[in-house]
Order: sequence, then C-alpha cells, then structure tokens
Amino acid sequence: MNKNFFIKNLIIFLLPILIPTFVLGSLSIIITQRYIKNQITVNNADLLNQTKSNIDLIFNELDPLNIQFDYTPSIALTLKNVSKEETLLSSDLTNTDKICFFLNSFANSKPYIYSIHIYYQNENGRFYTTNNGITNLNNYFDTSWYKNYLNHKSDEKMWIEARNIKQYNFEENETKLITVYKRMALNNGVIVLNIKADYIQNLLNKAATAPEQKIFILDDNANELISNNTSTNIANFDTNELLKLDNNILYSPSEKKFLSKSIIHSDKFSWNYISIIPEDILYNVSMRLFKNTIALLIVSFILGLILTFYLTRKNYNQISNIISIIDSAKNNQTLPVINSSTKNEYSYIIENLLTTFIEQHYLKVQLSERKYKLENMELIALQSQINPHFLYNTLHTIYWEVIKETGSNSKPIKMIENLSSILDYSLRKPCNKVILEEEILYTKAYLDIQMIRYADKFDVIWVYDNMVKSISTIKLLIQPLVENCIYHGIKNKEGKGSIKIKITLKNDSLMLSIIDNGIGIDKQNLEAIKNKLNFDGNHTDHIGLFNTNKRLKLTYGNDYGLKINSKSGFGTVIYIIIPTS
Repeated sequence: MNKNFFIKNLIIFLLPILIPTFVLGSLSIIITQRYIKNQITVNNADLLNQTKSNIDLIFNELDPLNIQFDYTPSIALTLKNVSKEETLLSSDLTNTDKICFFLNSFANSKPYIYSIHIYYQNENGRFYTTNNGITNLNNYFDTSWYKNYLNHKSDEKMWIEARNIKQYNFEENETKLITVYKRMALNNGVIVLNIKADYIQNLLNKAATAPEQKIFILDDNANELISNNTSTNIANFDTNELLKLDNNILYSPSEKKFLSKSIIHSDKFSWNYISIIPEDILYNVSMRLFKNTIALLIVSFILGLILTFYLTRKNYNQISNIISIIDSAKNNQTLPVINSSTKNEYSYIIENLLTTFIEQHYLKVQLSERKYKLENMELIALQSQINPHFLYNTLHTIYWEVIKETGSNSKPIKMIENLSSILDYSLRKPCNKVILEEEILYTKAYLDIQMIRYADKFDVIWVYDNMVKSISTIKLLIQPLVENCIYHGIKNKEGKGSIKIKITLKNDSLMLSIIDNGIGIDKQNLEAIKNKLNFDGNHTDHIGLFNTNKRLKLTYGNDYGLKINSKSGFGTVIYIIIPTS
C-alpha cells in the first residue's frame, strides 16, 4: 500500500509538471525550426535578389559604353583612325583627348571599375585603356583579355570571366578581376570592362546574414566567378550537382552538411546566385531549446521524486490512521485509539472523525428525511402561489350568473370556461406530473382567453410532433412562461406580436423553447434576471418565470432549469431542457 501510495503521488505530482514542460518544449522546438527555416528562406531569396540587382547595375555600365563606342559614328571613326594610322591629324588628337577625358571620368567615378579597354581590330595592336590612354599590346602589362577575345567564337556577343593580373612583376599578390567582354555590333572590335572582384566580394560579405553563410556566383558552365569571405570551403562542392537541387534541399559534399537555401538565375549574364548555410548554424537555436528542455525535464523529475518521497513518508501513517477509523466505522467496530503528537491537518481530520462520525451519520439520515419533506412542502407551496383554490369556486358562481344575463355563446362565457378549466387542471393533485398533451391543451385554453382580451395583438405558432404528447412533465410548465411573454414582451409592443412555442425530442431530453418578438430586455435587466434565477428566495416580479424555474430544479435537480436570452427591441427566448425518464 505504501508503494502504491508513493507511485500514485509521484504520478499526480510529476505529470502536471513534466507533460506541459515536454509539450511546450517540443512545440517551441518545432515552431522555432519552422520559423527560422521559413524566415531564412524568405530572407535569402530577398537577399539574393537584392544582390543580383546591385551586381546587375554594376555590369550594366557596359551598355552606355557600347552606345558611345559602337553606335556613335564620330567616336568610333576617331578611335579607329588612331588605331590604324601611323600619322595622326591634329583634329583626331583633339577628339581623342576629349574621348579619353570622358572615359577616364566615367571610370574614375565608379569605385568598382578597375579599367576599361576599347579595341578596334588593327594591325598595330593599338587599343585605348583608361590606365594608359592609347597604348600597344606589346607595351601593356595586361594582354590576357586580348587572347581570350581571339579564342572566343565570333558569334558569342558577350561573355564574362574571372581573371588574375599583375601590373608589376615584383607584386606578391595578383589583382582579381571580373571581366565583361562585349563585341561591337557595327565595328570589328570589343569593349572590355574590368570590375574589381574585391568590390563585388565586399557586397557579398555585407549581404551574408548568418555565420558561415556562403554566397557565390557561378557562370553558365557552373564555374565559380566569385564568392564571399567565410570559413565555409566550397572546394569540395560539386557545383553542377548543386545547381540541380531545389531550394531548401540538404546537400552534404563532405562531413559538414549544408542546406541550400536559395538559387536565383540571372538571364542577362547567365549567372546563378547561390546561398548555402551550414545545418548546425541553421538549427543552433532549436538544439539549444532541445537541450534546455531535456535538462529541465531531468531536474523536474529528480526534484519531484525527492519531494514525493518526503511527503509520502511523512503523511502515510496519518492517512493509514484515517483509513482505519473509516473502516472501523463502516464495519460497526470499536474506533481505534490514535495517539498522535503531531499537530497538522491530518491530526485535525482524525480528531473530527473520532468525535463527530456517529453524530454525522445519524444527522445525515435526519437531514435527508427533512430535506425530502421540505422540498415536497415547497413544491406544494409554489404550486399554490400560482393557483389559489378559492378562485375556482368563485368563477363557477360568476359563470352561472353571466349565463343568466348574457346567454351561453358570449365571449365572457368562453373566457370563464377556459379559466375554470385551467384552475381545475392546476388544482388537481398539484404535485403529480402530467403528460405534455394536457399541458399543451390547458396552455391553449389560457391563450384563448388572452386572444379575446388582446384582440389581434399577437399570433401563436405551435411546433411539435405527436410523439412528445405522451411525455410526462410538471404541471404549468408552459403557461407561466407564455404569460411572461405576453405581459412583459408583447403587451407593450407597438403593432402585432408573435409567440412561437417549439417542443422537440432529442435522445433522452425534451427541449422546449418559447420565442417572442416583443420589446425584449436590456442588458442590465437581463443580467439581473439571470442572477435571480440562481437565487433561492422569493421574488415580487416575474413570478411565473422564477416559480417555474424553481419547480424545475426541485423536480429534476439543480442541473436543470430554464435559460433566457433577450435583446432590447428584438424579443426574448426562453429555453428549457428536461430529462424524459
């Protein structure tokens, strides 16, 4: 028993702590992972689109150069003459100086431009560059662009390559360039735009939002053009394979796993902008949450185990004493003598059990009998509150007097007949239940009286099945509620009103609703009525409503009664649900 008591306490104590902690931790991890993954996906797509736009703007500088040096005849003719002729005219030199000034100004205003070469095919190997002006291939340090130009197919109008150059032999480090070639459409030549690779690299470095995030650009042959500076090494990446993967696909080129977050294609330059993030960085927050959740569960379990053991050991003897007293009392045995020096809630319970058990057992029988008598008497008193007996005899006297004076077919005679029937019905065995058919019959008799009194003031709609007629219920269930509708809802309404009485049977319950379109009840008064329905006392207003509610509770229990909803200016609805068995 001690073991079972310990296990039970352990479960009761730990489950409310461990289950919410586990559920909360699990949900936090799942939600955090999804949120981070979705946010990174969205952010990286925006990031790459922004990066693509920025870099496209840089390389779009080639378009105005192409317009100036290919589609402007005066400039093209001047530079072609300078390239081909041994002897130059003074006008050509003047125009060349102007062109050089323009091109140098253009290049110097753009921090990302390293140099610009303008080459028209000539036998002298002359070309114009922003570094040296008019120069010769034999005298210039950078000629690899020219070899690349010669090796490319003539139908290839524009292409891009990554190059490394040295201006001086003593330089230890090479300068990395991204070179864009644009063949001239009208002239036999090429425009070469050399962009500083470190400038674009800085753009990629600034764009990276997560540690070890790798952003790089591949050409149409899946060769890397440039990437940001990060500890992540893509040397082992199969870039061809990476391009085939969809977004958010786990890619593992080596021991470290990466999550390919976004791949965006540039149609103009046939480039692919790619961002990848290590999986351990992506789920770093989720892993910390997971570890903290596990640690919290372990600590909670250990503390719960210690506390449960302590409380079980402390209280087990006291509970055993209480059980012994209860068992002895049930079996009519002598109550055991309990000696306890501990003063706590258990000793208080034991003392009260020993001193009051027999008295309480006896009083319980007495109270039960008294409660039954009081409820029976109250039910009779409540019934009599609505239906005083002397009215019945008085009405009979009035009935015969009116017949003598007016004849048997007058409206007063019909009213008295209906009222006499109602009183007779209510006074016959007031505590007995009746079938619903009788209740409906005598409610209709009451309504006939009110129809005569309030001519054309309201209509009554009955909705019920014949199946409900045989169901037993308390007397005067419907009539007081209908009376409440007339006097508190329809009577003061402008124009004609309507009362709908709907009775339905569902499973083992009878559902009754009485709906009127009268003046309704404002929120304050409605709240007061609802509070009074739960108050066990006498009321001076809405007697039929409160009386019926109280009789329902006395007959079927406190779980039953009526419910009321209303809106000022629209009407009132009263609901009753009672058991059929």
